[in-house]
Amino acid sequence: MLKTLRNSVSSWVGIGILVVALGALVFTLFQPSGPGGTPTGTGPILATVGDASISESEYVRMIDRAVTRERERTPKITNPDFIGAGGGTMVFDQMIAGKAISQFGAANGMVISKRMIDGEIASIPALQVNGKFDDATFRRLLADQRISEAELRDGIESDLKRRQLLQPVALGATVPRGMAEPFAALLLEVRRGVILPVPSAAMPDPGKPTDAQLQAFHAGNKAAYTLPERRSFRYAEIDTFALAEKARPTAAEVRKAYDDNPADYGGVETRAVNQIVLRDEAAAKAFVAAVRGGTGFAEAAKAQGFSAEDIALGLQTRDGLADAVNDALATTAFGLQPGAVGDPVQSDLGFHVVEVTRIIPPAARPFATVSAEIEKRMMDEKLADLLADTVAQAEDKLAAGESLADVAKGLGIAVQTSPALTADGRLFGDDFTSERIEQPLLPMVFAADPADGPQVVEVSANRFALLELGDVTAPLLVPLDKIRADVEAAWKIKSLSDAAKQAADEIAAAASKGQTLAQAVGSRRLPPAQELSVRRLELTQMAQQGQQVPPPVIMLLNTPQGQARVIPAPGGQGWFVVKVNAVQPGNLAEAPQLIDAVRQSLLREAGDEMVETFVRAIERDAGVVKKPEALKAVNRRLTGAIVE
Repeated sequence: MLKTLRNSVSSWVGIGILVVALGALVFTLFQPSGPGGTPTGTGPILATVGDASISESEYVRMIDRAVTRERERTPKITNPDFIGAGGGTMVFDQMIAGKAISQFGAANGMVISKRMIDGEIASIPALQVNGKFDDATFRRLLADQRISEAELRDGIESDLKRRQLLQPVALGATVPRGMAEPFAALLLEVRRGVILPVPSAAMPDPGKPTDAQLQAFHAGNKAAYTLPERRSFRYAEIDTFALAEKARPTAAEVRKAYDDNPADYGGVETRAVNQIVLRDEAAAKAFVAAVRGGTGFAEAAKAQGFSAEDIALGLQTRDGLADAVNDALATTAFGLQPGAVGDPVQSDLGFHVVEVTRIIPPAARPFATVSAEIEKRMMDEKLADLLADTVAQAEDKLAAGESLADVAKGLGIAVQTSPALTADGRLFGDDFTSERIEQPLLPMVFAADPADGPQVVEVSANRFALLELGDVTAPLLVPLDKIRADVEAAWKIKSLSDAAKQAADEIAAAASKGQTLAQAVGSRRLPPAQELSVRRLELTQMAQQGQQVPPPVIMLLNTPQGQARVIPAPGGQGWFVVKVNAVQPGNLAEAPQLIDAVRQSLLREAGDEMVETFVRAIERDAGVVKKPEALKAVNRRLTGAIVE
């Protein structure tokens, strides 16, 4: 709410505190350091953070992961789109913050135990099968994401440190009611004004430009007339369809999987079991005697300090209970009638006493109804293994010096050649016109170092390709004589826009000195002005609901009473003159409940700002040295843009 009102800079916390997205097993903005904070990446250093460094390869890898993740929401986003929207700066700042926080935690004795990390891993839903952690799934997903177990554990450790450090800081923020009142009153403020369009098309024709004017315009707009960096490349996509056919199980294999795993398909008896574990045998026997004497199992357990949640084991199979504890306990539990309690059974943990509350007899799902499900599961698992093995073999062969063509031939896949494209997929012809070509490999093409040889890249989830760069064409300024007509048209558009801007400035200056807008316009032939009355709260609610508030209306909220301001129209069509005629202060008596809502919003922002301030202090303590020219160079390579 208050971000629109205050026009504040986006909080670092608001765009994520270097979060590791464990639930989806997507690790976008994390890159661990080696022992002692030494960098694990290669290439030029973009920044140092205390004893740690951020290398070019680390940054490129994080950009690639961030763009890959963003494509889940915006499928067509490219590296230039992401970096141009500020994503590169966000990733870079978060990498710096992450390294600074890790060093701060280590310097102050923060220790994250292996048990805590194991617990975080086991709680990831993507790594669970039937509600329990599954190691095979864990290994397969690590291979799919091309992340090592050590990298995952380092990421979780860093994330836990950040939580422990930053959450208490955020919770310590307080906002008194009196601080919220002026903001609430501001939201209820009503502004009345007028918006006048000054279109470029309404300006006099500037005539034909002279050669000198065109030369100057061309020279002053080099970026607009420079072809971006272009790269040609060869590639061969690994054929997942062929691998899928190899992964398809036979009918006999599907039947065997069904017969070997009856518990998965309701083919074995299950029992609802309660359990209590006591330290000595005498106490366990006394507990059994009490239950058999008429005391409820839960009641007797409560007397020993155990809650209902502590004693409930849920539905168990015999084999599952044997694996969880031992065969003796499984034999005891599956020998009881409903409501009965068994004799104590000893294990390494103590003496177990179990009660069976319900018996569910076998109710196997017929093979015909589950065969397709089994086949798909087996096929998915085998395909993941085949794909991981194929990628590993290709990487090994390329690392050993085999050519892309030879490796592709060995895999039975075709090599394709792409013409020189820009980072956003444009192909330029001899006449400098362009067409756009859809090519999902471009982010990887422009992230690759021209000095590198062929490599295996991940195109998208479970899609891999062999990739080799060809020619890299540096940005090229197109000569004026090749595009004279285009430059002349652009000069005319700019001239008309400049004339419209001058007219708008003159009108705004006259209106700010007390003239009415009609008087300020004078004899100019312009479209009629539009009167407007707006309340801040309504516009804030529009923004919160995702509706776009027109820029001239926003300008109306930020212009003093009696003054006029100029703002550009979208698409370079001209300009708007915005004048505020009256401001009606908000009356809190109209909406007293708004104060509490504003206070809660302020409280959230105050917590974010406290965390941000704390993190900046940690960075200052660590000592951060950025190398902006090096960062600019790598962004230039990632986007294929010219940097003046």
